Amino acid sequence: MTVAGLYRRALPSPPAIDFSSPEGKKLFTEALHNGTMEGFFKLISYFQTQSEPAFCGLATLAMVLNALAIDPCRKWKGNWLLTKHIYR
Repeated sequence: MTVAGLYRRALPSPPAIDFSSPEGKKLFTEALHNGTMEGFFKLISYFQTQSEPAFCGLATLAMVLNALAIDPCRKWKGNWLLTKHIYR
């Protein structure tokens, strides 16, 4: 018996749009053309998936803090500052 999980679950449409769908590609192209994609590029370079379903907040926090180039000036445990290029 197969148990329903999170893997490859269909997006609720609307309002969610699959990024790789024709409509998602159209929205991406329009936003790129209009110059409203700057936030996306800063975030996507630090994108990481959550390691556990309950860790969505931690993964998001690590991604946003890295994109904002916030350096705590100390060594941390966990996902934040996994890269060696510390902003000083």
